[in-house]
Amino acid sequence: MEVVIIGSGNVATHLGLALKNKGITIKQVYSKNPVNAETLATKLDTTSTSDIAKIYNEADIYFYALKDSALRGILKKIKMPSGIQVHTGGTIPMSEFEGFTARFGVFYPLQTFSIDKPVDFSNIPICIEASNFEVQTVLADLADLISTKHYLVDSERRKKLHLAAVFACNFTNYMYDIASEILVDAGVDFEIMYPLIDETTRKIKSITPFYAQTGPAVRMDSKTITRHLNLLNGKNNFKAIYKLLTQEIYKRHSPKSSSTHLSSLRSYLTKK
Repeated sequence: MEVVIIGSGNVATHLGLALKNKGITIKQVYSKNPVNAETLATKLDTTSTSDIAKIYNEADIYFYALKDSALRGILKKIKMPSGIQVHTGGTIPMSEFEGFTARFGVFYPLQTFSIDKPVDFSNIPICIEASNFEVQTVLADLADLISTKHYLVDSERRKKLHLAAVFACNFTNYMYDIASEILVDAGVDFEIMYPLIDETTRKIKSITPFYAQTGPAVRMDSKTITRHLNLLNGKNNFKAIYKLLTQEIYKRHSPKSSSTHLSSLRSYLTKK
């Protein structure tokens, strides 16, 4: 099987490496940035181009690992090859390919990628969607080659999956970033948080995140909350996030609380 990688970023890099390591021939890398195209091509032992008119047109599968906003522009410019056209995005509907080709699909690896951080693709869930059963079979076989988990997920469910991933990964990582800055101010290395983070991750594998929730917001420990807010004086953005999350966690874990009680909480947090 021959594939062409269209894109040169995080997903393109790790997907390309995973395919190459399983014996798939990466025939070419395309990127509008010639340096980026050549850099990835070197890693994948293949050729590169930054000229859309020179994209190899006899591959079996074309992976579009691009920013969501870039896909349609590429599709309008490319001389459409006969191979299967596949995008790797979480929020782009599969229907973006309609009108350009008859054989298309989605190959969405649910993971966070950084170019220089190796990942074990065998543990990454791959969500696939296809225009017909023949394409689905090809994508499923390819997913099973590089991963132990693949799921059939249509465009509507994939959009919600991506949204959930933003909360679970991107927003959570921002919380780590805030924690890191607080620890820097205290002269403490962030690695002290590793066991806490690891235990939280282990816990939500055996009980739901709802039941795993702990902390001063759940029990409405006003003294601790006040101390924390005082420590955040001068960091108004962090303070606003703390207040919002405290209120929402308390609300979620006190569903029978009266509106008067919740109003009192909002008033309390506003004063702080």
